Amino acid sequence: MLCGFSRMRIHCCIDGKLFSSLPPLSPISLPSPKEIHLWYVIPNEVKGESLMNKYMEILSPCEIEKVLSFRRDELRKSALLARALVRTTIARYQINSSVTPKSIKFRNNVYGKPEIGVDVEEKERTTKHNILTLARRYFSKHELEVLTAIEDPYIQQQEFIKLWTLKEAYVKALGKGFSGAPFKTFTIRLGSSIGEHFHPSQNSSAEASEIVVDSLDNTENLTSNWQFMLLEFASSHYVAICTEKDVKTKGDCDNNPLKLTVWKTIPFVEDSCVSGTDTVLKVCGLR
Repeated sequence: MLCGFSRMRIHCCIDGKLFSSLPPLSPISLPSPKEIHLWYVIPNEVKGESLMNKYMEILSPCEIEKVLSFRRDELRKSALLARALVRTTIARYQINSSVTPKSIKFRNNVYGKPEIGVDVEEKERTTKHNILTLARRYFSKHELEVLTAIEDPYIQQQEFIKLWTLKEAYVKALGKGFSGAPFKTFTIRLGSSIGEHFHPSQNSSAEASEIVVDSLDNTENLTSNWQFMLLEFASSHYVAICTEKDVKTKGDCDNNPLKLTVWKTIPFVEDSCVSGTDTVLKVCGLR
């Protein structure tokens, strides 16, 4: 599963060229400051050489080189779909200009990545090493203690994956990536308003979960600056979203929670809004 995200700081510029050979995309109005749009594609559902070629057409030479550098077919396909999803998602929101997916140009931040605070992980992913061994290596002391206290191996694995997904989303929101913000330097925990157990829900418009981050070595990255959502997609993946709170609406976060709208897409073929269905369940926190 691959996700595209609207509302985060995606640095791009447009060269204005038109590429009429590609099918038009359904235009979407920009989300409000208190709204998040999430687009995703399932690679196994995207088929056909002609469609893959269309996706190749909208990539930059550097992106094409990157895609072709992968030796395994499934990795090349995932890389191609990821870039195509980002480009087509951004182009949908340029409703008052002649912007096409191919005409979008990206520039990296100082850490070499656009700032996108979303991560997707398979619920049933396997690890080569014991869960607690990995937690001792990568997680904070508090996070390790939380995992160690869980006796059921399956639940322990699920909580590890949720923690990993949330931590990945946070470092992406910072724009730094793993090397710029090592996992051990901060703790993901539940806020005081959330109980000990997580509760999936179909209400994707509910307020962002009271999941908070404590920076252990940098007081500039304070808990109050960030908000999280943790979702379960199609009973198979966890999706974590981390976004910086909007300064203008920071005072009324409790009264006006974030609204999430989710689309499943095959770019240039079909789009469907899956918000409020069994496909998207909100997870209200970690154990």
